[in-house]
Amino acid sequence: MPQYAKVPVKDIGIDHQILQLHAAMAKKCFANPALFEQIEARIETRYAAKQMRYGAYLTWLSILELKHQPEKMLAALLEKSFKMRNLRRATVFTGVLTEDERLAVIESLHRPIT
Repeated sequence: MPQYAKVPVKDIGIDHQILQLHAAMAKKCFANPALFEQIEARIETRYAAKQMRYGAYLTWLSILELKHQPEKMLAALLEKSFKMRNLRRATVFTGVLTEDERLAVIESLHRPIT
């Protein structure tokens, strides 16, 4: 698994979990494109409430622009840059997964590989 530069070892597991959750959220959005509209509305709301900087606002909107190109969107969303790591930790994809779906992703990370 490629690593982030300058990331404390304790954060690597958390980052892996966040990446897997974002992959699952994106997959669900591709299956139900109406979810993208909710995410875009959340971006606009957060930006209007000054809960998001302009750079983050543009980055999230740019990622959503790729929604008709799933491979490219996933690559952008799951990019292992320091910037995307921080953006994913304050994700706009909240509410996409149900609690059961979220727990299933997390539990799948702890199953032994056979």
